[in-house]
Amino acid sequence: MSDKINTATSKSPIQHINCDDCGLFPLCKPVEIGGRELNIADEFVERRQPIKAGAYLFQEDEPFRAIFAVTSGALKLVNIDPHSQELVVGFALAGETLGQAAAYPKRYPCSAIALEDSYVCELPMTTITDMAATAPALQQNLQHMLNKENFDLHRQFAMLMARKNAEQRLSAFLLNLSMRLEERGFSSEQFQLPMSRDDIANFLGLRKETLSRLFTKLHQLGAIAVRGKHIRILDMALLRECSGLPLCT
Repeated sequence: MSDKINTATSKSPIQHINCDDCGLFPLCKPVEIGGRELNIADEFVERRQPIKAGAYLFQEDEPFRAIFAVTSGALKLVNIDPHSQELVVGFALAGETLGQAAAYPKRYPCSAIALEDSYVCELPMTTITDMAATAPALQQNLQHMLNKENFDLHRQFAMLMARKNAEQRLSAFLLNLSMRLEERGFSSEQFQLPMSRDDIANFLGLRKETLSRLFTKLHQLGAIAVRGKHIRILDMALLRECSGLPLCT
């Protein structure tokens, strides 16, 4: 395989997420080690590396080398099933981190593929692991970040796979995206889907034709407006009702 991170090209200026909204921020905050303040971000983070659409950031079962934060764009997480078919197991959006799940098995449990021209910050974990042993604050920050990723992954699956039917799964998927985007300072009511409908159908365990019918149904119900990949949530309560999730009080 060629180099995993390739030069990305774009016809418009790239908009990067603010550092305060980035999943790596807990680790990037300055910590005191050996009587001096150390800025992890300045000394160890490789900032804003481009990765071209379709390129691998890392591949399943590769040795663990770093964790990453998406500063612009999005990636999909995939496994290969016994029949050599791609199985989409998640998505990483701008501001979110990926790769932490490999920290303990020491190998990446899935592949990460750019859905569009994207940028990532890379934090080599060998350095952080070595320093964490002598810096309790850094160890706490690292554990917080690992717990946050585990919570986010659980939340994705809990919202989606626990739904009983196809309409609930798609509705919950859109609500999940809306919530995650809002947490990073983006609009929760209208957004552009970075993934294809093939990838969404794969992730939700649906046929593409079924997915298209469901988008049309939610549009006709007045829950959302759909124009290509652009989604506008018109009635959040109705979409939540369609998802089968408890209504907010």
